[in-house]
Amino acid sequence: MRTTTAPSLPRIRYATASDGARVAFYVLGEGPPLVMLFPYHINHLALNWEVELHRSGIEHLARHFTVVNLDFRGAGLSAGKLHGLSWDAFDADIGSVLDSLAIQRAGICAMGPAALAAFHFAAATPQRVARVVTISAGDSEANRSVLSLRRINPRVEAMMRGVLFCGVDNKENASAIAAVARSALDVDALSHWERLLAESSAEAMAANVGARTLCVHPRDDELVGVKVGEALVRSMRDATLLQVDAKTGMQVWSDPAALEAIVTFLAEGFGVRRRLKARASKRNGRGVQYPSGISARELEVLRLVAAGKRNHEIAKTLCISLNTVSHHMRNIFAKTETANRTEAAAFAHRKGLC
Repeated sequence: MRTTTAPSLPRIRYATASDGARVAFYVLGEGPPLVMLFPYHINHLALNWEVELHRSGIEHLARHFTVVNLDFRGAGLSAGKLHGLSWDAFDADIGSVLDSLAIQRAGICAMGPAALAAFHFAAATPQRVARVVTISAGDSEANRSVLSLRRINPRVEAMMRGVLFCGVDNKENASAIAAVARSALDVDALSHWERLLAESSAEAMAANVGARTLCVHPRDDELVGVKVGEALVRSMRDATLLQVDAKTGMQVWSDPAALEAIVTFLAEGFGVRRRLKARASKRNGRGVQYPSGISARELEVLRLVAAGKRNHEIAKTLCISLNTVSHHMRNIFAKTETANRTEAAAFAHRKGLC
């Protein structure tokens, strides 16, 4: 069995905001600029890179865009003493990074409560935002309640967050997320963040956004219910809701159809839809139709099989159960008329699917 080593963390750079705050960031990929925003309470460039599902999502987007990922002031590698926290301060952080890279206009992809920072920046500087994508965005008392546990018992909150985001079967990603939660913020920064969330409404902030927005929402999200996503979209001027068969926002990164929709939506904001479609066609051979009728999810499993991954590794990578992996494997064998993993891997290589 072949083993893979996680790629090195991209080089960390620093930008200085107008008020002197130093903001850590990195850049990955080529193409139209895209700013990725993680929620403040799990904002840590180095540790988020160790979360396989997060990293795979970043790397996928970096095939099409210049991805810019940053740690807001007071969090992660931008950690420092805070005298307060505001959405205006977050605007300054994003703006300072874009200015340091001479980027005038970018797309934004924001996860969870980071959507509020995206909404505020898009409303305050509409000329700098091409399009916005949010994942599991919206006001959530359940999410805030989980966060409040960090003050009582940070270790318990970190473990609970890992399980809620990744599921009980995905221990590797859950452990990595827990590590991010333990290290992203100090107690002072956490207090400022909790206050800011309590004083803010995602729907009210979203209503001021003029940029076209795609709200991606897992159908079975227990922290931020899909009805919250529906209400968020109704509050916006030009927004679309994309529901994904998943339980958490993290699982969106392992859904090929959702990723393709996100890439296409963001690319259209820069007028490069045809070019990205051409790239996708080259990778997939026949566009959205895969050989032998295998589905997009079965293709993801098959690629991992061809890479030498065993079922338990595939389950961890795709954030699904072992039973689900076995179900996909049976379908793959039947559709490709192969008898075992070796033959299935050979089929994938022969069809140019890897």
